[in-house]
Amino acid sequence: MRKFFLITLLLIIWGCQSVEPTPEFYHERAGVVLQRAIIYYNEGQLAEALSEALKAKEIYPNDPEIYNLLGLIYMDRGDLSAAEKYFRKALEIKPDFPEALNNLGSLYLIFGKYKEAISYFQKALENPFYQKPFIAYTNLAWAYYKLGDEEKAFFYLNQALENNPRYSLAYFYRGMMALQKGELERARINFRRAVRFNRQDMAARYFLGLVYYRLGDTEKAKKIWRSILQLAPESKWALQAEDKLLTLEELEGK
Repeated sequence: MRKFFLITLLLIIWGCQSVEPTPEFYHERAGVVLQRAIIYYNEGQLAEALSEALKAKEIYPNDPEIYNLLGLIYMDRGDLSAAEKYFRKALEIKPDFPEALNNLGSLYLIFGKYKEAISYFQKALENPFYQKPFIAYTNLAWAYYKLGDEEKAFFYLNQALENNPRYSLAYFYRGMMALQKGELERARINFRRAVRFNRQDMAARYFLGLVYYRLGDTEKAKKIWRSILQLAPESKWALQAEDKLLTLEELEGK
C-alpha cells in the first residue's frame, strides 16, 4: 500500500510540474509590451515609451523591432550614440531590416555623413518588402542635396511622391530647395502642400509664413505664425514665429 501511495504521489508531482514557456510565448508577450511602447512613442511620451521598450527587451531580447524603437526613442531624446547602438543591434539581428536601415541612415544625415547615409537608404530600398519606401527616397534626396547634387535630389523626391503623393516631408524639402534658390512661388506651393498633408508640421508652417512675408503678404504671414503659437506653443518653431511677430510689431509701431 505504501509503495502504491509513493508511486501515485510521484505521478501527481510529475503531472503538476510547470512546462517551460516556448520562445514564441516570450515573443508574443514582448509584443504586447512593445505595442504599448509604440503608442507612448507616437504620443510623444518618451519616458514611458523607453520604460516599456526596455521591459520588452528584457522579456525577448532577440526582436529587432524592439531595438529599432529604442533607437528612435534615444534619437528623439538627443542621445545619438545610444540611438546608433540600438539601430546597429537591430541590424545585427536582421541585416535587411529596411526601417532600421533607413533610421540609421537618418542618423548619419544628422552627423553630416551623407555618403554613409546614402548607402543605408539604398540598402533599405533594395528590400522588396519595405512598406514605406517613400521615406527612404525622401531621405536619399536630401542627402544628395546636401552633397550638392540637385539633379539626383529632385529625381528621388519625385520617386517619393510617385510612391506616396501625400508625403508631407517630400513637399517640405521641395519647398526648402525652392526657397534657397529664391523661387518663392514654387516654395509657397510646396510648403502649403506639406501643411495640407501634415497639419502638425510646424517647420513647414514657419517657412510658409516666411515665404508669404517675402512675397509682401504680411497679414498672411502673421496669421500662419500665430497658428504655430496656438498649435505647438512649446516648440522651437513657436519661439521663432514669436520672434518674427515681435519684430513685425516693433516695425509697425514705428
